[in-house]
Amino acid sequence: MNLINFNHYQDYVDSFITIQDIRYLGNKEIQRNLIQNACGKNCLGNLLTREQFYQRKEKELVLLKPRGLRGLQLFGDYLNSKDEVLQQFANREKKLLEKHISTVVYLVMRSKKGLEISSFMDLEQSLRESRFENFTGCVDWRGIFEGRTKLRPSNTHLSYFDWHQNRVTFNNSDNFRVLNKRAHSLLLKHVGDHKIFCVNASCDCEHSKSVSRKTYFSPIYGYVIFFDHIIRRIN
Repeated sequence: MNLINFNHYQDYVDSFITIQDIRYLGNKEIQRNLIQNACGKNCLGNLLTREQFYQRKEKELVLLKPRGLRGLQLFGDYLNSKDEVLQQFANREKKLLEKHISTVVYLVMRSKKGLEISSFMDLEQSLRESRFENFTGCVDWRGIFEGRTKLRPSNTHLSYFDWHQNRVTFNNSDNFRVLNKRAHSLLLKHVGDHKIFCVNASCDCEHSKSVSRKTYFSPIYGYVIFFDHIIRRIN
């Protein structure tokens, strides 16, 4: 369902009302209440909340103009240091927004408790979500480039590993699906061109050929690995 066709959340809810509903109940307000409360997810399965509706609609508006960078302030423009890792983030931002590449970043560092943690992050999604003012849990990329805050591994990333507890979590993202392949540390499938690639820096399997791997050093972040996938256009 394309949410940009709805001006308001109420219009979206009304789209679930059928002709049979109108004939049976008559009152549209009662029908809305049934859909949102009494029925809701149990009957419809995919009914969005008001917050989810506006968040997803914002995403769709951004995706309508993948090349619409005129007048769009890049976070990388706020870079005020020569940090090699931050420079690599800035160098990729425009290509990510234009959907030329899709990048997964491997971070490893110590938590606030001094314990080692690591994660694989969907860089495009993280940068894009940071542009939504009402998006909860987004990364402050402007603050990262300005040096006011630091990018950290998160359990919301594609993969998150707590070395102390020996616990790993996996999450799909807007651009990637995590594949369960025990022979590899982590296999990802790009949702756009369906290419599968391996993000094990030491692996030379067939899936490692679909992505380029480059490692950079930063006094702030240590060694960071960038896995760049050139998106193949499907006609």
